[in-house]
Amino acid sequence: MSSELVFTPEELARVIGLQCLVGGALALVWALLPWNAGTAWSPPVVVLATMACVVGLGMVVLGTVPAPARALNRAVHACILGVQVLVAVGYAVTAETGSPILLFLLWTTAYAGILSRRARWGHATSTALLISAASATHAVAVDAAEVVVFLMSTIIVVTLVVSRSAARLHEAATHDALTGLPNRRVFYRRAGALLAERRVSGGGVAVALLDLDRFKHVNDSYGHGAGDALLVELARRLGDALGPDDLVVRLGGDEFAVLHGPSGAVDVDDLWARLSSAWAEPFVLEGRRLYVDGSAGIAIATPTDTPATLLRDADTAMYEAKALGTGRRRVFDRSTSAQGHRLLQLETGLREAVARGELTLVYQPVLDLADGRATGVEGLLRWTSPEIGSVGPDEFIPVAERCGMIGQLGLWVLGRAVADLASWRREGLVDEDFSVAVNVSAHQLTPELPEQVARLLAAHGVPTRNLALEVTESAIVEGREPRAVLDTLHTMGVTLLLDDFGTGHSSLTRLRELPLDVVKIDRSFVSGVSTAPEDRALVLGVVQLAHALGMRVIAEGIEEPEQLEQLRVAGCGAGQGYLLARPVPGADLVAALERAREVCAPRPVDEYAAVHGRT
Repeated sequence: MSSELVFTPEELARVIGLQCLVGGALALVWALLPWNAGTAWSPPVVVLATMACVVGLGMVVLGTVPAPARALNRAVHACILGVQVLVAVGYAVTAETGSPILLFLLWTTAYAGILSRRARWGHATSTALLISAASATHAVAVDAAEVVVFLMSTIIVVTLVVSRSAARLHEAATHDALTGLPNRRVFYRRAGALLAERRVSGGGVAVALLDLDRFKHVNDSYGHGAGDALLVELARRLGDALGPDDLVVRLGGDEFAVLHGPSGAVDVDDLWARLSSAWAEPFVLEGRRLYVDGSAGIAIATPTDTPATLLRDADTAMYEAKALGTGRRRVFDRSTSAQGHRLLQLETGLREAVARGELTLVYQPVLDLADGRATGVEGLLRWTSPEIGSVGPDEFIPVAERCGMIGQLGLWVLGRAVADLASWRREGLVDEDFSVAVNVSAHQLTPELPEQVARLLAAHGVPTRNLALEVTESAIVEGREPRAVLDTLHTMGVTLLLDDFGTGHSSLTRLRELPLDVVKIDRSFVSGVSTAPEDRALVLGVVQLAHALGMRVIAEGIEEPEQLEQLRVAGCGAGQGYLLARPVPGADLVAALERAREVCAPRPVDEYAAVHGRT
């Protein structure tokens, strides 16, 4: 037998309680009847009292069934041991060899087999000790009836254990261990039967795929135990919100599927209202109130649909819903499903891109606008898939953030950039102050990031001052944790850049308080610096503000000579853009730096055309 319980404490209490209650009652009747033809046996009072006590113990145990699991376990063990003690004492008092009271000891002992291995050994030991103590008063004689009773009780116990084990194995194969909900296997079976039934009888079939928004944040902030508790409570609420004929299954992680089969047409608004009501009220986790949102994709069945296609279409719609924001729902529309299939294709490809070596870093030089000297580079991630083709970061980075891959991608970018910089330094291609900058997503600003950065820099022998991390305004206004991470990185000596300044919603107070070294002026302002007085005034104001706060300034997106000259006039110290140098692979960096320095060297505006080969 397994060392694990195959019965729940409640089931154990019922089995042991019924065994004592029914067995003791039958024994009382049997003891009071003639047990041999023509001879009446008068049982001693102690025997009858023992049997009555057994019945009472059974009633007590059955009465504790609604109690907590620990109390039920104690009641079960106390009942078995109590019966054994009563039987042993009764046997010793009767002073009759082979007394039928021994039957109770044999009957009860076998039922310890349904307990765990430790409990079985404990009860076997107590039985042996009690038999030894009882037999010390007079010899124990075992007749055929007692052997039969023991064998019968053993067979009953083995049958119970085997049948219950089979039931548990079946439940494990068809139900989720955490929430107790049916799993994907049950979904396919029920969905197939419902689709076949609706083709004959009519009615609608819909599948809704649910995904909690920012569930990873719950796990990271409160721990996986809190995340599990949230899923269990959500499963309960979904069951309460939906109809008795609806099926709720857990597919894995924080994904749930709902099979909805009304007798009439599917009412999407009503279905969404029921689903969203499951997270409308706050969840209480470890004494804290937590509000969560969920996104849903809904697919309505057509006559040709199968369970697999319904689930696929709901998945597609769900990704479209998450692309719209949090707490949204989307109904699958075949005429507009190309975007959803694209998102699924990107996620699938992205999960394999790192292993396949499809990701590369290209580097765009950052130049000192005063003398054209290269002060560093910005590493930019590129993805070229054999199946999809070239995919821009504006498209695949949001997908990586939604599917939880941004941390893995960010760590790969950091590792590649630091390794390349270490190689350039060893080969003498760049000077000691040359730095590499990489973008860091808000999802990467976790307490583990400083340790990861320190480990990478130490492994490649790169000083912390040569690494720059670019963060956006939105990333640093989402809470205290990002600020603490930035403080740690800044203390380590890592250069921190505020990217796309002016496009977010941070205040000047926040800019003053944050541990920043560099402010990057967004290309949307740079593009108008030579033509729009407003943009020119904004750029000048940002430069003066940054200098007053002790920060350096980098302008990005420089594409025209006039923009470069206006930035110099405004006092902007450094810049990057297609006018100076396009992003290039690491192997072409030296040549790109030489061309960029030549282009950036101060000269009259009309000479830039000759440098670029323009007419």
